[in-house]
Amino acid sequence: MADDALAVLVPPCSVAEPMVSEPGWSVHVALAPVGADHRRRGHPVFGWIDIGRRLEIVDAANGLLVLAGQYREGCAETIIEVDIRSRQTRVLLPPGDGPSRRWPDWVGRMFFGSRLLADGWHLMHAAAVSVDTDAGPRAVVFLAGSHGGKSTLAHRASVELSAKFLSDDLVLLRPRSDGVIAVGWPTRVSIPLELLDAATRERASAGTALDTFVGSTRRRRLVLSPPEYATVFDVERAGPTMVGAVVVVSPTDATSRGSHGLEVDGNVSADRLGLALTAAAQIPAQRLMMLDLIGVAGPSAQPPWSTKSAQAGLLAGLRVAEVAVVGVSVPDMSRLPSLPVWTALATRIPWIMEGAP
Repeated sequence: MADDALAVLVPPCSVAEPMVSEPGWSVHVALAPVGADHRRRGHPVFGWIDIGRRLEIVDAANGLLVLAGQYREGCAETIIEVDIRSRQTRVLLPPGDGPSRRWPDWVGRMFFGSRLLADGWHLMHAAAVSVDTDAGPRAVVFLAGSHGGKSTLAHRASVELSAKFLSDDLVLLRPRSDGVIAVGWPTRVSIPLELLDAATRERASAGTALDTFVGSTRRRRLVLSPPEYATVFDVERAGPTMVGAVVVVSPTDATSRGSHGLEVDGNVSADRLGLALTAAAQIPAQRLMMLDLIGVAGPSAQPPWSTKSAQAGLLAGLRVAEVAVVGVSVPDMSRLPSLPVWTALATRIPWIMEGAP
């Protein structure tokens, strides 16, 4: 069960030797026989309607919070006990219920998510990979609108450039005195099926094929957990990495005059980058999903919510580190899986192909 949780959380988490001092918070996981069914007794319930997850407050008194949860509709009941005094969360799992084994990594994500946001990290709807260069690892962050090619580019970079994977959907950024650091937030990896050949689809049978729509056009995607993705495609996952380049992707109605079938702009204005960062930060539902609103992993600090100050800090950090900011305009987004993107980007980001096989 620990391996299940760590496979989702690592990286940026890693396994360390036990601490000499007491940890600030600990999570204890055990199998427990199914006891009384606490549900449907009129207690407050927190539910995720789209995925069927629910938590019902069974008791809350004297520093102890007891919750009864179902990880998915139809799952057996899991008991989660939060003890403020001993600074620990106990997760009592029903034996033999596979989906319920995901509760420990969910508790871990709540712990880290709340504290990362409170500590000055900013959540972005973006994709990112880490490229090994002669100067060390550098993150390439892809900014685009919904269905704008982020997942396609992150997957292609991981497979074609041997880049390490951070995320194809949610990325945390934090400005520092020497630049901006990025880390991927663990969500499901969604790969357009047109990127996969028949043999790869067969290997990826553990995933789920889902339909998404771009206007009236249907696209099928293979959805995998981060550990499944790393295993199926032999991809490494990266931890926190300093940002070396930002690629702003946008569709265009104009016929491309570039030799690569797309337009590359190495002079993206601060205003255009600011607008892209602002759009990427407009994800209240995703922020809400990673906040520990009821304290399943201890009292959480209140995160700052100022988008304006966040954008200013990120822009300043990118400037300080002289991060390459490149615009890519794609006349026909359906061609993005096969366009020579890296050759085009290499004219503005010379190191992007240094780690390619």
